[in-house]
Amino acid sequence: MKQKWALRIFALCLAAIFCGIAPLPVAAQDQTPQDQPPQETPSRRLWSWLNEGNLSFNTRFRFEAFERDGAPFTAPAYAPTLRVALGYETPSYDGFSLFAQGESVFVLGPADYSDPTLPSQNRPDRPSILDPKSLELSQGYLRWKHGIPHKNVALTVGRQELTLNDGRFLSISNWRQVHGAFDAARVDTELPLNFSFTYAFINRVYRVVGYDATDGKPPMHTHMMNLKWSKPGRINAALYGLLLDYRAPAQFDSSTQTYGLRLTGPYQYDKDWSLVYTAEYAKQKNYGTNLNRVDANYYLGEVGPGWRGFQLKAGYALLGGRSATDKLSTPLAPPFNGWTDLFFNNPSGGGGNGLQARYLHASGPIRYLDGAVATLIYYDYHSDNLHIHYGSELDSAMSYKIKRVSNHWEIGWRFGRYWSDQLFTPALRTSVYTSFTL
Repeated sequence: MKQKWALRIFALCLAAIFCGIAPLPVAAQDQTPQDQPPQETPSRRLWSWLNEGNLSFNTRFRFEAFERDGAPFTAPAYAPTLRVALGYETPSYDGFSLFAQGESVFVLGPADYSDPTLPSQNRPDRPSILDPKSLELSQGYLRWKHGIPHKNVALTVGRQELTLNDGRFLSISNWRQVHGAFDAARVDTELPLNFSFTYAFINRVYRVVGYDATDGKPPMHTHMMNLKWSKPGRINAALYGLLLDYRAPAQFDSSTQTYGLRLTGPYQYDKDWSLVYTAEYAKQKNYGTNLNRVDANYYLGEVGPGWRGFQLKAGYALLGGRSATDKLSTPLAPPFNGWTDLFFNNPSGGGGNGLQARYLHASGPIRYLDGAVATLIYYDYHSDNLHIHYGSELDSAMSYKIKRVSNHWEIGWRFGRYWSDQLFTPALRTSVYTSFTL
């Protein structure tokens, strides 16, 4: 028995040395374990506090293939890649919290594709698939939140993901394996009467082509503002501005100022039926370091019925363009207008400039397969200037959350087929993937 108590006293002394806690007095040491409360050491307090934080995890394997006819492409491109992202957010302390996320992309097995701005993966004879090998701190920021009646404020400083409305002018890409990010200081405020306001100053953008690419992280002095108002079940309105000012000479001609107004639904008639609609207008002009004259319009209109999760809508998007230097540009956004990504940039070619996209969009859940959603889109493309017919595209996709196993597990498929007329050549891009997210 004496040996057991000697061992206990020895263990307490070790704890005192390593944890900085003075040994208990002899009288306290003689207490029975039932009478002695557990000691609250600094290391225990720190571990208990960290244990209250939020851990996030995402992994996605995707096999993507892309085929384009004509020179310089001599064969299809294919990319089997795996994305792994792990993040942690500390508990709030006096309104302050920290978040960090690491992101890595691995190329698994045989691969043959091009990332044009990354010298180690540039294959000019293969179509581009922008999923480079990567190991990066994808996000890392300090956030402060403060709430008072009818007004909440959040300040976020550091590398973070940002999206302006639907992402047409500024967003990260959830589809690409490298999502992209921004070095920014951002303020979000919730205001009375269903108003909210966001302002962000952006110092650098990290592009989906990879942070090590030749233009992977261009510096800038950019201001983003967005004033939103909503009436639930009726309308959402946003008045926004984006003042984009690049600091590197290679991007000077992409500096622009854009101001716009966006109205969107749905307008809910009852629990089953709604009117799906969007109306948006923006004006873009040259700004800051851009010496070219830019005076371009942006229009977006969508309308159609919604019923129990199904949507059918007709849409029209205009990205104005008078010449190769006087046209709307969206360098801080992922591709819109088709999943082949051929219209990554507002085009100039085929005898025209700018883009008009008319499309039909249908989406909804698949009956008898709980967790599955299907999408079908048909596009017809013309130029803004001279109304040249560029071509047409059919896109389809299906995603399925395997709820019988886990709500966190998803499998999916995506397909895009482009038929050319006066711009590009015929193309086909398809992907299959599986992902797990916590």
